[in-house]
Amino acid sequence: MISVRNALALTTLTVLLVAGLVPPAQAASAMTYGPQRITAIPAAGGVKVQLLGTVDVPMQAGQTAYVYSSMNAYAAEQVTLVDNEVLCSGAGASNVVMGENIDPAGSANTDRVNITILTRFLVSATSTGTMVCRVYYRGHSLSELTSAITVKGELRFAAASVGEDVNGFAMQTSLPNGNTTVSSIVRTPILDRTLTASQTKVDVIADVEFMACHPFDANTCGHSSDRSNAKFTLFVNQMDGDRVCTSATAAQSSVSVLKQTHHKAVPLYTSLDLAPGCRRLYAYVKAEYVSGAVGSIQGETSPLPDADGSGTHTSVMTHMFALPR
Repeated sequence: MISVRNALALTTLTVLLVAGLVPPAQAASAMTYGPQRITAIPAAGGVKVQLLGTVDVPMQAGQTAYVYSSMNAYAAEQVTLVDNEVLCSGAGASNVVMGENIDPAGSANTDRVNITILTRFLVSATSTGTMVCRVYYRGHSLSELTSAITVKGELRFAAASVGEDVNGFAMQTSLPNGNTTVSSIVRTPILDRTLTASQTKVDVIADVEFMACHPFDANTCGHSSDRSNAKFTLFVNQMDGDRVCTSATAAQSSVSVLKQTHHKAVPLYTSLDLAPGCRRLYAYVKAEYVSGAVGSIQGETSPLPDADGSGTHTSVMTHMFALPR
């Protein structure tokens, strides 16, 4: 996102549901939207924030929910930032945003004219009451002209109550504000938690926001067609202290991100059948530089303007969570 974003900055779930591969339940806790045309998207320096839908669910204090949002964007008039942002409030609060730039219809980069962005995370209730989550389109045109795009998607509570660690906390971690350079190999984020004795399976999701051409180097990224190439692998180990008891099949994704695309959401998912007697869950993403311009992993945003213009908030970007059951 041309750094304007930072400048303005289960217990019963099946594997398919965790991965978001089945239709949402038809309930008050789920909704779909679109196709919807979003117009008057301003040039860089401005921002368009549009509410697309709302879901809510009753929660008990200490309960952790799994929130899932999918946004499909296409038919853009200009190169345009597309952020899938979900803000939750009420009984519990959390803000998460994932995004990419989309190319206009007819672009030679055919893989960039129709994109789908997942935003999924855990949110815990700090009080008993109703949790409300809202999904927004957030973005701007990357040209001097205004833009328009079409979006469609869904927002749902994939589960209103998921397993937690032995201390009763959501098994989730995220990167703080700032960028982690991927010039060789880095391992981030890392999730290190203790499972309960009754849990027999765990699903792990990591969503990484990778930014091309950062730090900027004119020698390797002077043209819009220059690329940052990297590989991301999600490793999940069940351990007894420092001894590995069993490991999940690693999930891997290789990406090649154009300077014009600027950043890409990289979703990773794997699952593991747990061995008895081993209570430590240790998961991490290994990010490897492959070729081209150096890129970076993005952490939490700098303050973003609220939809109603009344203030600002920050949103998590790169994060990882586990769903034990």
